[in-house]
Amino acid sequence: MEREIQRPITIIDSEQYLIDFLNETKERSAFDLKEIDFESQNQWNFSEGALSHSSKGFFQVVGVENTTGLNDQKLMLYQPQSALTGLIISRQQNEIYVLLQARVEPGNTGVIQFGPTIQSTPANYLRLHGGKATAYIEYFTSFVPGCNLITHSMQHDLGSKYFQKSKTHHYLLSEDLIETKENMVWASLKAIKGVLLKENFLNADLRSLLAVFDWDSLMMEDKKDRKKIEIDQPNNSTLGNYKMIPVDQLKNWSITKNGISSLNPVLPTIGFFHFSATNREVKAWSQPLYKLPNQGLIQLAYRVIGESLEFLIKKDHEWGISTEFALYPTYISSPENPNSSKPITNGRLKRKIIQCDEGGRFFQNDSEYQLIEINDFNLTDEFIWTSVDSLVFYLKQSNYCSFQLRCAASVALDLLHPKAFGD
Repeated sequence: MEREIQRPITIIDSEQYLIDFLNETKERSAFDLKEIDFESQNQWNFSEGALSHSSKGFFQVVGVENTTGLNDQKLMLYQPQSALTGLIISRQQNEIYVLLQARVEPGNTGVIQFGPTIQSTPANYLRLHGGKATAYIEYFTSFVPGCNLITHSMQHDLGSKYFQKSKTHHYLLSEDLIETKENMVWASLKAIKGVLLKENFLNADLRSLLAVFDWDSLMMEDKKDRKKIEIDQPNNSTLGNYKMIPVDQLKNWSITKNGISSLNPVLPTIGFFHFSATNREVKAWSQPLYKLPNQGLIQLAYRVIGESLEFLIKKDHEWGISTEFALYPTYISSPENPNSSKPITNGRLKRKIIQCDEGGRFFQNDSEYQLIEINDFNLTDEFIWTSVDSLVFYLKQSNYCSFQLRCAASVALDLLHPKAFGD
């Protein structure tokens, strides 16, 4: 049911009302999206070898080169300023509520998805776009009575698409249900559980935040001791193997009237889009979006050992992450980061969803996430079987787990946090 407490506070306790709220917000947004030529806009330009916004904020499109003699190059986004993502949580009569935002984004598959309370880069919350202030920013940047920071961490962003971008995950606990501003709603964990397997319904940043937080510990008065570290903390990388280069020095890409085109049809490109919506900080703007020709595939495998579960994770590295390794799902393959190994085909597919990357930078860049039960696996050194408690521990740490593992873990929240998300 949907109920109201002294408007304008909107609370949603069911899956169906979350669906209705998202659809209604989409209708009100009057969104419009069209692909345009580079010359049809005047806020982005090629300067000193990079595609940049006139404010020098937001992000840049650059080339990145492997300097180890492999003669390998990538087209990547450069945004070294850490993004701010966070949730405001409130516990009311043994129920936990999370403040969510229905976000209309130009690159979203389906246009609109639920995002976290706040999802903002410095360029946005410092208002370089000249638009409205970011809602609830004061809760995350200053003291507000009755609302306290309970945990935070630094997390890798997509390391094959971004060069050295990270984001902070902040979690605030509010004594009261605060006012729900435009596009915002308090959603119960029960309602969120009901939509975890809906495709392109919860955005990737929200999935990451849901996966990183220890929901069971919040719900239990006698907090459970989670099993501690089995994998040593990754060291910071020297980054000596990679350097940024001008876009026009990339061998497999060229600058065209449409943006940045690839000479190989399987590689990413950059297109330009004009977007308008009535319920964003800025009503209309033009921007580049990173485009991929095909879907990615991400598989997270687990096995049952007696009454316990173990997940199969992998130590790996992507060009853009700041540590020597991170923890990844069992298998990842995407057009910009192909995998030479083979996906799992001998397991039992338990769940799958289609989820796009963040719609403010990527155009309908979907991946299929699969949760697969297997009996055995031919382990090599980079693979590790890890318990539920250990995986929950790693997810909470700074710069341990890849974005892909965090999103994959969101598909298995009931297995990782059975008290909060189980039956």
